[in-house]
Amino acid sequence: MADYLHNSIPGLRYGQKILPSEIIGYDGYIFGNTYYVDATNGNDNNPGTTPDKAFATVAKANDAMITNNNDVVYLSGYATHTLTEMLDVSKNRVHFIGADFDGRRYGQAVKISLGATTAATDIATMQNTGIRNSFMNIKFINSNTVDEGIYCVADGGEYSVYRNCEIYKSTDLDVTGASEFLCNADSIQMFNCTIGSLADALNGDIIHANMLLTRVLSGKVTRDAYLEDVHF
Repeated sequence: MADYLHNSIPGLRYGQKILPSEIIGYDGYIFGNTYYVDATNGNDNNPGTTPDKAFATVAKANDAMITNNNDVVYLSGYATHTLTEMLDVSKNRVHFIGADFDGRRYGQAVKISLGATTAATDIATMQNTGIRNSFMNIKFINSNTVDEGIYCVADGGEYSVYRNCEIYKSTDLDVTGASEFLCNADSIQMFNCTIGSLADALNGDIIHANMLLTRVLSGKVTRDAYLEDVHF
């Protein structure tokens, strides 16, 4: 295994720093652009292609990525990446990696958060409808109170992968149809994730689905879902 890693990750082979595009999945290169988001020191007027010239927002990085190019966005750790509207990930083969490398099932130090908005289109913190997109080492948070914002993550993509992610919604827990994860995805795969609140208790006769499979997104339906070490 050690020889394989040294051969497949140039940074290890030559004693140099390891780029995030080299370590995702431990499977050689990702032939796409690498973007960096630094929620503390970044600037959206930067090119975003090096850590010292990072973007400030994940929304800017999402706009910059090229579909079907295996672009990677690397999110700064010990930071909350705050959104002003739902993150709409509609491009294909794009990848979001948080700088939290311990494989946590919950409590990740990289957070993507959406608070209160007024737009009916902000149904979730993130909506993914792309093909073969992946999300790693991220805690998704939703505290929106707009009537339509009853999910944290909504996925209607194909072959999406979530690894070491927590999906947490602190509002609307007693609202009919609300859910942390709206899953209308084809062939989604999830590993070592937590879906649901670890802090907020539900009291009374409340039926609340942590993962909702009811068809909500137009033209999307759940099938062939695979979950491994996922806690609710």
